[in-house]
Amino acid sequence: MKNNIKILSQALSNKIAAGEVVNRPESVVKELIENSLDAGATDIHLIIKDAGKSLIQVIDNGYGMNEDDAKMSFMRHSTSKINEFEDLENLMTLGFRGEALASICSVAQIEMKTKTGDEDLGTLIRIEGNEFIEVSKTSCEKGTSIAVKNLFYNTPGRRNFLKSNHTEFKHIYETFIKIAVSKPEISFTFYNNDEKIFDLKKETLINRIRDIFTERFAETLIPVNYEHSIIKLNGYISKPTFTKKAKQDQYLFLNGRMIYNRNLNFAVYSGYDDLIDKGDYPSFFLFIDIIPSKVDVNVHPSKHEVKFEDESAVFGFVRKGVKEALKKADLIFEVRFEDVLDLGNTEERLSMSNPAEQESKFNFKKNYTQNNEYNSPKINSGAKIHSILEASKLFTEKKEDESKNEDNQKHIITHKSKPVEEKFNIWQYNLKYILCQTETGLMIIDQHAAHERVLYEKAYSSLEAQSSFSQQLLIPVRIELTNIDFKIAEELKNELQNLGFNFVLTKNNFVELTGLPSDVRIGNEEKIFQELLDQYKDYELKLNLEKRDNLAKSYACRSAIKSGDRLTIPEMTNLIDNLFACKMPYVCPHGRPTVIRITTEELDRRFSRT
Repeated sequence: MKNNIKILSQALSNKIAAGEVVNRPESVVKELIENSLDAGATDIHLIIKDAGKSLIQVIDNGYGMNEDDAKMSFMRHSTSKINEFEDLENLMTLGFRGEALASICSVAQIEMKTKTGDEDLGTLIRIEGNEFIEVSKTSCEKGTSIAVKNLFYNTPGRRNFLKSNHTEFKHIYETFIKIAVSKPEISFTFYNNDEKIFDLKKETLINRIRDIFTERFAETLIPVNYEHSIIKLNGYISKPTFTKKAKQDQYLFLNGRMIYNRNLNFAVYSGYDDLIDKGDYPSFFLFIDIIPSKVDVNVHPSKHEVKFEDESAVFGFVRKGVKEALKKADLIFEVRFEDVLDLGNTEERLSMSNPAEQESKFNFKKNYTQNNEYNSPKINSGAKIHSILEASKLFTEKKEDESKNEDNQKHIITHKSKPVEEKFNIWQYNLKYILCQTETGLMIIDQHAAHERVLYEKAYSSLEAQSSFSQQLLIPVRIELTNIDFKIAEELKNELQNLGFNFVLTKNNFVELTGLPSDVRIGNEEKIFQELLDQYKDYELKLNLEKRDNLAKSYACRSAIKSGDRLTIPEMTNLIDNLFACKMPYVCPHGRPTVIRITTEELDRRFSRT
């Protein structure tokens, strides 16, 4: 009887393993740079061509290898990082599995030059598909240079699954940024198709962030420094007033290694408490240093996922660290009374008709004590505590009454629509929904979703027609962009101008904005432009959208009226008119409903009225 089970060849097993370690050019970049860092490099150069498809080269000034070690490094499970099982509990290196080079050389053509500090000549190795083509001596600098050419040349199916050069470059760019942020003490240069993208010198963390993300962005950050006997947290988080609508610029490192952990990300969000709105996301660059035995990094070949011995304790630690940073930054507000406040004549105070006079007696200060408790109000010795509460209650109730009257006031208007003209009441509820009383019942409109639909169809039409109207700015707005955002703006310049964004690209990654689409409210030009680019990047990574569709959706999402925006009666009626003039008025560009109708018959049925 013939045996069916056999041992796979080394070449075939390496190709199978490559699927776990190397799934796109970005994976190769990550593994090679991490090898350079583990080799003690202080200066690293990354060179790519065709988004890494034809060339990925990493050059470092690390320890280098002799000939025997250089040849051994391409063998599967060969590593200098660990010797025995117990070493896994004390890992501080980025790599340790000994799989990366073996996996890469099984699906690419490799050329390595390496030399140690005590050698006169270095070693040259050429490999194609796990086969050594050449091993010889060569003249080279101390350190290692490894060039990966024609990735997936012998697995065309894998190569066909790669995305466009623009998309693959973005993945490489993001990985390079993560590594550069994690190691500010290392110098990095990055070339793409012979164009220098970055030339980063040895710096402090905040200066490295400034060099990559612009100085203005760095000014929105506050430091985090919090520690325990076995764990430390340091880095930077964004101020509550500088959040984003997408989860971008969020970097979490564990013992110098970039990790992804939803629970710890949530720990950061929860540390802000009510300082940020739901749906807003802070930026952060946080480094967790913990005793290696308290965490398992041997979970997945990519090493992005880790398991903690006590994740709930780490969650609480991160949350506490963020809260402490916000407190020290003097961002938490409290209501205090001035020492000179005199409420002795309570009846006279309560009879004041002008609330502004009462409000002027309160001093809103940013203050928080180091013992994590709010300061007690300073009260004049002659004042009664119930007098303060009554005065505050009177003022608060009056303000609430005014707000309710303004938010829920009803207006009878005439709405002209085809084919009939009907009269109905209209009002804004909870600064989120528009309620309309029609002849047949009640119509409820989601103001954000409705405006998204209107803007999306208008934007898409403008992109197709390649024409639009702009409102010109009296004074141009100068915006500093990151390298990747500048390239996106450059790539989308014609389309953005068709939407109504008039701008000029200048040196050093600056954009001068001179005009906005007619639908955009003037006042937040920089924020709108930046959020549009951020949303475009987010959709490009997560959704397979055609360029015009992506840009129209991104523009609509970021420029639309938001929940919480107060609308006037003309604005509400204009939105309703524009919504029902759309080709598809009943859903937003993402598929959420824009309008719900409840008939009078349905209401009668619900209330058991026959």
